[in-house]
Amino acid sequence: MDWPMAAFVFLGAMVLYSAWRVATAPLITHAALFLAASFAGVAGLFFLLEADFLAAVQLLLYAGAVMTVVIFAIMLAEMRELEDAAPHAGWLAQLRSGRLGWAPLAGSVALFAVLVAAYERGAAGWPKTALPAPADSTRFVAGALFGPYALPFEVASVLLLAALVGAVILTRVEGKGR
Repeated sequence: MDWPMAAFVFLGAMVLYSAWRVATAPLITHAALFLAASFAGVAGLFFLLEADFLAAVQLLLYAGAVMTVVIFAIMLAEMRELEDAAPHAGWLAQLRSGRLGWAPLAGSVALFAVLVAAYERGAAGWPKTALPAPADSTRFVAGALFGPYALPFEVASVLLLAALVGAVILTRVEGKGR
């Protein structure tokens, strides 16, 4: 097995396991960390495909900005009802429980097996040398984003900032009694 295939298998397993743990983590903070790991794994897959711009966007927007918003949402949410809900059993007991079951794990393993088989079958007919990546794709996307779409991009950032400030104002505790 050559290194790109080993990296693909590792990153694919990492993304699938992290995505499964996002859905089954007992604490929302752990789910957020697994979501960040899943985003980073997808960025690694983009790097393997030599889509450097998409990998950078994946890391900056999803693993950076979206995870920051998720962490702010966790910090601003009322967590009183979730404090006693976290089970204290081991991970194997949680996996066998009726709440989680074996279905998510079996589905992840089946999807992973299908992806590896498709990659192996498709890789046999590929040329031995990689196709050259287009040199100006990043320049084209950056020109579009910061040219005619610069104003909508800035308006969206101001709206997101206003929403964050509004969330802080709505969730702050009034008075000293609480």
